[in-house]
Amino acid sequence: MRFSMSIGPGDPAAPATPQPPTPGSATLTAAEAAAAELRLLEAQLERMRGMLFGYSSLFFATIRNWAFACIGLLVLGWSDVVPAAVVPVPFIVPFAFLETGYIFWYTVFARRHAERLEQAINLRLGHDVLAAHRLEAAYFYPPDAPKIAALSFGNPVGMMGGMTIGYTAGAGLLWAAGLASTIAFIESIGGGTFEGGLLGLVVPAAIAWTAVIAAYLVWVSLHRADEDRLLAALDEAYRLPATPPEPSAPTAPGAAPEPASQEPTA
Repeated sequence: MRFSMSIGPGDPAAPATPQPPTPGSATLTAAEAAAAELRLLEAQLERMRGMLFGYSSLFFATIRNWAFACIGLLVLGWSDVVPAAVVPVPFIVPFAFLETGYIFWYTVFARRHAERLEQAINLRLGHDVLAAHRLEAAYFYPPDAPKIAALSFGNPVGMMGGMTIGYTAGAGLLWAAGLASTIAFIESIGGGTFEGGLLGLVVPAAIAWTAVIAAYLVWVSLHRADEDRLLAALDEAYRLPATPPEPSAPTAPGAAPEPASQEPTA
């Protein structure tokens, strides 16, 4: 066994090799943290755009499915194959409005979320790069204007307003046909429309059911409590000012963008 010992300063230790920072470590630089945040915001924006497309497609598919179902029930009743098939129609039409209103509620969520994400990305880059939310406001309807479903008071004669009015009119015709057919069916089996018994409750129940759902959907659209809470939460989560900043001049390639002020602009 060899044993040696020296007294005094030994050989200088080799300098430690610096290890590159890994994502999630405490040694991320400010630039790396900003780049990672941008990647996360971009991924979330892609998810919201996909959600908007998916729920928009589901919205129109749901309308078509319920419309075909109601038309089929009316045909069954009018052809005397199943005369009582007309009775559910004035109940189904308002329920279809309730369900599609819920789906539209999600499209609003996705659009407003995507809007705030684009604003957050633009704010971190120091100038406007993403403009889809501005194009949507100009082409469809301004998102902050009062609206009932897609009938916006900011663009009432636009395509989306016309589509909303047309779909509502079509649903109204189906509902009226169902109600009239239900009245005729009840009278044909010897029951009075507003007389006592369960049959006498069908028509008043259909009218009350429709009125409650219609009033609720209009109130939710105009009250906008859910949307206001969403916007406040998004502004806080993405550190957005109360008023979106005006676009500034692009920064030079390779130069770090100036920190954006968090003070609301005038």
